[in-house]
Parts: sequence; structure tokens; C-alpha cells
Amino acid sequence: MEETFADAGVSITVTSLTDFISFAVGCATPFPSVQMFCAYAVTAVVFTYIYQLTFFAGIMVYTNRREMDNRNCLTFRKIKKDTDWAKMAEDRSFEKNHVLSQFFRTTYSDMLLNPFVRVLIITAFLAYLAIATWGCTEVKLGLEPNDLLPDNSYGKRTLRLAEKYFSDYGSSLHVWMYNLSKVDYGSRRMWVVLNKEIELYEHTEFTGAADSWLRTYLAFIKQSGLLLTQDNFVYILRNVFLAQPQFGKYRRDVVFDEGSSSLYASRVPVQLRHVGCANQSRAMHLFRRLAETSEIPTGVYADFFQFAEQYNAVLPGTLSSIAYAGGAVVIVSLLLIPEPVASLWVSFSIISINIGILGFMTFWSVRLDFISMVTIVMSIGFCVDFAAHLAYNFAKGRNLPPSERMRNALYAVGAPILQSATSTILGVSFLASAESYVFRSFLKTIFLVILLGQLSFPGFSGIKTLFPKNTSVLGVLHGLVILPVLLTMFHCSSVTETDDVTTVAKSDTKSSTSLASSYGSPPVKYLSSPDLYKFPPSDYPLSYLEYRKDLGRPPDYNEAAPPYPMRARLKYPRPREVPKITHTEREAEYCYHNPAQQPR
Repeated sequence: MEETFADAGVSITVTSLTDFISFAVGCATPFPSVQMFCAYAVTAVVFTYIYQLTFFAGIMVYTNRREMDNRNCLTFRKIKKDTDWAKMAEDRSFEKNHVLSQFFRTTYSDMLLNPFVRVLIITAFLAYLAIATWGCTEVKLGLEPNDLLPDNSYGKRTLRLAEKYFSDYGSSLHVWMYNLSKVDYGSRRMWVVLNKEIELYEHTEFTGAADSWLRTYLAFIKQSGLLLTQDNFVYILRNVFLAQPQFGKYRRDVVFDEGSSSLYASRVPVQLRHVGCANQSRAMHLFRRLAETSEIPTGVYADFFQFAEQYNAVLPGTLSSIAYAGGAVVIVSLLLIPEPVASLWVSFSIISINIGILGFMTFWSVRLDFISMVTIVMSIGFCVDFAAHLAYNFAKGRNLPPSERMRNALYAVGAPILQSATSTILGVSFLASAESYVFRSFLKTIFLVILLGQLSFPGFSGIKTLFPKNTSVLGVLHGLVILPVLLTMFHCSSVTETDDVTTVAKSDTKSSTSLASSYGSPPVKYLSSPDLYKFPPSDYPLSYLEYRKDLGRPPDYNEAAPPYPMRARLKYPRPREVPKITHTEREAEYCYHNPAQQPR
């Protein structure tokens, strides 16, 4: 457990803290649904972090004790110990023997080092950036009312038919005028001012005729032959006009003051026309501008305003969440990730990932609404979920060439990242059969987050060895594909691919010792030829292991623990001379250099 938490404790803390901050920022969004989701997510992150460090860690301790005591995993009864020495000596470590780990270090790494593959990947990456950026300019905002209902529901079919055949006769725009008793009309008559105000809303591209009580009232006065003045306007309206049964519907459209001597407020419904989801926001802004420029206190409202409001709030809310959460993530990364420069690239990764999400949402018929906003807030946390692990692993690989750091990073975390991403996709894949746009939108956005987020970080912390002055290659597909290629093509570290291993070791003896101690094994030089074994000179400061390419994994170590300054257990005794190793041997194909410095 000591070694486990030494390797994973910092990474778990960083990822949990960044997830916590991302969802905490989401709690400040203007959408109640997003606030509720993020509040539950914050609680889940805190519980999971405490659970991992306490209960789960304790379970692992007891499981290890059971294995050491040779007990069955179900019945906990002791079983017969295997006396096959070959099986007992076999290293069953997942990290060393799993086929995915070997694949990432050998076959996959070799493929990425191919010049033709490099050119193809970089070309595809640049095309991806261009397409994603263009998609961001075409993103659609807001959630349509139809999308809140299941696909085959009666309500959704009704709304579709109404929009198709009766879009010219939609709901009404309600225009209300208030504080009329306090308005100074001067020499003008009240009904002239009110009627002029109503006409403003009838002559727009989104409205038709108004069902005005004032026009009906004036027509009634004219038909009755009554004399209408400023003094008797309210009296005739209240006691004569509204008293008629045929005009009773207008009683809801006028409000008198307490003494019933003056008109306090008036409401006029205006017929809406050609107001679809695409122009709801524009129509709302037009009506509000008319109300703001009115000479009397005026307000407007329509049923579609509640959907048009989100069009105005979702984009600023999403951008502000990305900015605040991204800034907080960078600060946390600077404090906890061993290499500060690597944490600065987290912000660029967040930007690139969200560019990809926003861009490809457009092509996948997903609009930017409160549903996709939730998953974008989640993606900010996903951006560093595995970045912390990789940054920590790269911090251990100082004074190694970029290709070695790339191989070591892919070897250590490539398989776990692939498995985690796959399990997450499988966990939400059942939503694909849902009949609701809400669930399908959540699934599509989560898929983009996983594809462009979680799979975008193997080797990211080694970007500092690329080119800190050039950020043009940073994008969302720089994970298992882009970053490993760039790590071997661009670097500005003191160690290059052609540096001799002696120069590497002489540059920093302490860092090599720290590397061996942190990895639990001596530093490794990956050879390009199966039979190539080069020995450093006699003044080589530390032991260095070189192993064959076709082995596909570091050498195994046995139970004998010599008092080395590293936690390595060598497979063979400490020889005074270098043992002869043939290329056909399977176990421990290595050369233990500088035997003169071996402790006795």
C-alpha cells in the first residue's frame, strides 16, 4: 500500500480536486437543472475520494493478506500451495505482463514512430482542427419544446403538426402598460397614446393584428353616439362598456386604481406569426427593444420567452464555466503536479477538447443547451483525469529522451486509459435506445467527451519537451495518437534521441537514483535491435538495464532483495562479471553494468 499510494495518491488527489472544482463551478450556472446535477456530482466526487483512500484501500490490504496466506477468494479457506517453481517464479504483474501494456510499448509505439504515419496523423489533426473550428461557428443554441417529449408521444406529434400547418397562428404576445395613472399625457388624449403604442407591435415581421379592448371601446363609443372626454373616459369604460355581456372578456385586460377613478394598467394580446425556434431569440429582443423605447412604462411577454432566454444564457454560461473551471484546474495542477510547465498545457487541452466537442456537436445534430452544457462541464474534469497520472509518470522520467518517456508513459497508463474510456462508453451506451432527445443528446456529448477528452492525454505532460513557444499543434486528438508523435518529433529538453547513455547518466546522478526508486526498477534504455547490448564505461555512476525489443517488457525480478539504493529485485545473483545472455532466452534478458560498484 505504501508503494501504491506513493505512485497513485497524488494523481488521485489531483483528479478528484479538479473534478470537484469543475462541478462546483457548474453549481454557479444560471440553469437550475445544471445546478442540481453539479451539486450531486460534487457530493459523489467527495464520497468517491474518501472511499478510495479509506474503505477501498483497506479492502485491498485484506485481499493482499488473503493472497499471501494462500486462501480462496470466495470461501477464504486455505488451498494447496503450488509447488511448480516455474509458476512461482513467474511475474504475474498486470503492469508488466498484460498484452495491452506490451502492445502500447512495442507495436503501437513503433507504428507511431513510422515517418509515414507521422505525416498522416499530423495532416489529419490539422484537418480536424479546421473542421472543428468551422463547426463551432455553426453551433445551434437552445432546447426546442418538442425535444422535451418522447419521440412517439401524442404531445410531440401534436406540436409538430401545429408548427407545420398552423405556424402562422401561434401563441400571442402580451403587451402590458402600467402606471398609466401617473403618466403625464400633456395635451394629448390617453386613448390616442395607448392606441399608438399598440400599433408599434402590430407592424413587425413576427406579429399580426392585436385583439385590443381600446379599439373595441372606441368603436362602441362611436356607435353609441356618446361624447368621450378625458374626464369620463374611465367612467364610461368601467360602468358602461365593460358592463355589456359581449365585452366581458376584456375585463381581464384592464386594471383600475383603488378609487376606480383612473386606469392603472392595460394588457393587449398581439397575434404572433412565423416565430420558429430559429428566430425566437431575435423576436424576443425586438419586442423588448420596443418596450424599452416606449414613452410609457411597458412590458412584453410570450410563451416562447422561456426557451429564448436559454439561447442568450447558455453560450455565455458555458464559456464562463470553461474559463473559471479551467483557471482553477491550472492552479491546482501548478500546486500538485511535479512539473509546473506541464500544468500550463492543461488549459490549452481544455480549450482544444471543448473546441472539438462544440464543433462536432453541430455535425451530430446536438444543440448547445443545458444538457450538453452539463457534459461540457464534466469534460473539464475529464481533461485532467488521466493528465495527472501521466504528468506524474513523466516527472519520474527526467533525463530520458522523449521517445523513452513516450514509451514509458504509454506502457504505464495506456491500457488503463483505454479500459476506463471503454467502460464509460459501455456504461452509457444503453441510452442509445432511448426515445427522448434529452438522453440521446447526453449520450452523444458524453461520447465526444470520452473520445476527445479521456483519450487525449497519454503523454500530455511531456509536451514541455516539445516546443513551449509553439502551441499550434495542441488539439484534442493529441492523446494516444497526436502527442506520442509530437514527443518524438519536437523536443527542447537537454536529452535527445542520439545522446549516449553515459552522457545521460552523468548529467544528473541523483535524478537517476530518484527515477529508479520511484519506478521500483532501475532506469531502462530501450534498444532498437534484439541482440544489441552496449556497456557503459567503468566510471558509469549507476547500474543501467538494457533489454531486448522483442521481449516487450522490463526484466523480471526475484525474491532476493539486495541492499541496492533502489527497490529492484534482480533475477540473478549479483555477478562479478557480466553474464552471457543469448537472444533466445525469455527470462531477464538484461546486462547488469558496472559490477565493480555492486554492493557486497
